[in-house]
Amino acid sequence: MKSEWPVVVVVDDEPASLAAVQRSLREEPYEVLTTREPEQALKWVDTRAVSAVITDQRMPSMAGTELLERVSRKSPATVRIILTAYAGPTLRKPGVGRAVECVIAKPWDAEMLRRAIRGFLPRRDRPDPLEGIFPAASDS
Repeated sequence: MKSEWPVVVVVDDEPASLAAVQRSLREEPYEVLTTREPEQALKWVDTRAVSAVITDQRMPSMAGTELLERVSRKSPATVRIILTAYAGPTLRKPGVGRAVECVIAKPWDAEMLRRAIRGFLPRRDRPDPLEGIFPAASDS
């Protein structure tokens, strides 16, 4: 059921890039939400269990690194990926490493993008394999 799938949010100010990422992920078991507005992505992070945010770096209203820093503060478990043609000094400034978990260069390879997401999501969305095996500690 799609409502139980991990939610992947994609942010890019270029509609063609959004459509290309959506095509790359159409066969994947994720609900893909796309937006041109970083603020919309932050609203989704506030109101939904977002498993990953993939964003362009250079956007008119907010840099991708700033968006991912804000996502990191709101939802530390959300995977944060930059998809950019400009992987220069901005991505090497102090503190960015904590907010950005993966940088993928444009143009991207669709299979590489899918593998990167798969590599991150299982560790975040997989239930604890020991859950239910050991009885809960009692307070008595």
